[in-house]
Amino acid sequence: MSPNLKPAIDQLRHAGLNLVAILDMECLPNAMADNLAASYKAESRPKRVILIGNGGRALWESIPDSRWQQTDPIDQYSYDAAEQFARRVAAGYSYQIIYPGDSPVPLQQLGSITGWHTPSPLGIGINPQWGLWFAYRAALLTDAPLPEIVQPAPASPCSSCREKPCISLCPAGALAADSVIDMNRCARHRLTPRSNCANRCLARLGCPVAAEQRYTLEQIEYHYRLSLETLRHYF
Repeated sequence: MSPNLKPAIDQLRHAGLNLVAILDMECLPNAMADNLAASYKAESRPKRVILIGNGGRALWESIPDSRWQQTDPIDQYSYDAAEQFARRVAAGYSYQIIYPGDSPVPLQQLGSITGWHTPSPLGIGINPQWGLWFAYRAALLTDAPLPEIVQPAPASPCSSCREKPCISLCPAGALAADSVIDMNRCARHRLTPRSNCANRCLARLGCPVAAEQRYTLEQIEYHYRLSLETLRHYF
């Protein structure tokens, strides 16, 4: 491992960003690699994709009170941490933070390749250690030849879950074991007056996998309040 990499990863963990993956661009599907490279503003072609995320409550507990005065406190905090990480591990090379940002980034596909998750009926990835309680916070491209950090593909917790409470607890009937989430049904239910899913997801809360890692209710309501505002723009 690069001498700068371990202390930089430790610094991220101290900041509540306890998930890091580094992918060789050559190992990505050609179309994905080309699309990512097209957004890179440096003259050289990027060699690595870096994913930074959080699992459990650590990130929420690490953000200073002063940060909450910003417009997008979690995004800005994560961006700043990613910037510090890149300056440390890619010193002498170019890098670019592509998420948070304005361009679409295939986070779910990249996370699947890194071994972070397998699919779940909710349309988001599920991780054996963190369950449904993890998130992508930053993605970077760099031409620094960093060592890869990936995990073996995990076994799907959903495949051995017989009861599948996420499906039965969804009041919108938007979930099924053998299909993707029906976002139209989910959105319509969340947008109804006094919806019981306006500021939380009952299906997600009902998942038994790594339930001890569940976000605090304050954090859950924060994220779902923002997502509800987004839904109002599209439905």
